Amino acid sequence: MNSSIERPPLPRDVEDVVRRIGRHRAMLVELVRVQLQTLLELKDLVARSGAAVPPEPPLPDIDAEIHLASRIRGLISAEARVPNRSTPKVLLVDDDPTTRNLVSHFLRKEDFIVIKASDGNDGLARAKKDRPDLLIVDTTVAGMDGFELVSLLKREPETRGLPVLMLSSLNDEEAIVKSLDAGADYVIKPFSPRILVAMIKRILRDVRDHAVDHRPL
Repeated sequence: MNSSIERPPLPRDVEDVVRRIGRHRAMLVELVRVQLQTLLELKDLVARSGAAVPPEPPLPDIDAEIHLASRIRGLISAEARVPNRSTPKVLLVDDDPTTRNLVSHFLRKEDFIVIKASDGNDGLARAKKDRPDLLIVDTTVAGMDGFELVSLLKREPETRGLPVLMLSSLNDEEAIVKSLDAGADYVIKPFSPRILVAMIKRILRDVRDHAVDHRPL
């Protein structure tokens, strides 16, 4: 009998390889997430430093790198299915604690699930991690403004369909047009909480037929 003949693979061998693939995928997703976060921090630092940027090492094309990292993350991330829930999940991104508390108070009274973020970078991370049904973001939020946050979310497959409601005290035509061009609805501060809640429900009704899990509102 030839002892050199290879044995057929056992089920546990296949399971081990599948587990390794899953671990490697998770590692790649985390590496790209850290890279994207670092690029966003670099972009913010460059914007705040003005001309005081050292010539060495040379800066990369930050916007192009952010776009590339976002595309890679979308390709290697497993498509996550949002679990069924009876009430929508809303992500609120605003650096004003009074606005955050006021809006979340009225939404929770309507049994909404509310996640809060105080700056654009945290809002970007939470939008990808928590998979909300709606994003409410202030146009001038710290870290990155609301328009930049929405632009980054629209570039990624898992968040590009996220409906957005922009909040701003900038009552001018340019800001309104910019919000609409970004595919977002728009509310001027100060606003009526009841009207805001009604608008949120209307937005979610408009998109619910395209959502992964349908829910009555």
